[in-house]
Amino acid sequence: MSINVVQFVIAAIFIVAGIIITAIQTFAVFRFDYVLNRMHGAAMGDSLGILLIIAGLLVIYGISFASLKLIAIIVVFWFASPVCSHLLSKLEVNTNEHLEEECEVPEE
Repeated sequence: MSINVVQFVIAAIFIVAGIIITAIQTFAVFRFDYVLNRMHGAAMGDSLGILLIIAGLLVIYGISFASLKLIAIIVVFWFASPVCSHLLSKLEVNTNEHLEEECEVPEE
């Protein structure tokens, strides 16, 4: 399989952007103090970073069976990541006794 220079440059831009986003979200996880802020940074960075990296791989592979597998990975990850983030935040809200001191909680 041979790729031309334009295809390589576009794929490299996507992959490098995805790696940069993932590095920034990793820094955010260690930098933020509150667990919900860390979780938000991790969830948003994962979704965008993995999307960009896989988009770069899709440009390299073109239309093939491997591309279909990569698209399936994106779809599964985009369905699973928000659900996992929501469940983790719900767990934190239900178990943290001092939540009102750390963030604003609406009355139910």
